[in-house]
Amino acid sequence: DEDLEWLSQGTGSLDQQAARLLERGPSIVIVTRGADGATAYTRSGEVSVPAQQVSVVDTVGAGDTFNAGFMFDLHRAGKLDTKAVSTLAMADIERAMKTGAKAAAVTVSRAGANPPSLAEIEPL
Repeated sequence: DEDLEWLSQGTGSLDQQAARLLERGPSIVIVTRGADGATAYTRSGEVSVPAQQVSVVDTVGAGDTFNAGFMFDLHRAGKLDTKAVSTLAMADIERAMKTGAKAAAVTVSRAGANPPSLAEIEPL
């Protein structure tokens, strides 16, 4: 959310800011909001996932880990290429966001930007 605020110069709601960013070309805009979860916006709709509840030790790397988990999930599903990403079903986006949220929860539960291993986020 902080990056989106910066890109949009803080004008409008997060929904409005995401819509304006979508107009500039990306297929998906994902806004992470820490303990408040994350929302993905596409031209056809939006989907939100909650953050996983953990004892937070350090938030450094949480957003990067969320994105890595999201992309890992799409890669594992064979849907991480330009064409596939532009036509993802909302169910695919939601599943990948849940993987991202799980990965980020592991990262914030320990000191340092220390992302999880695959074993720590399985089963997905």
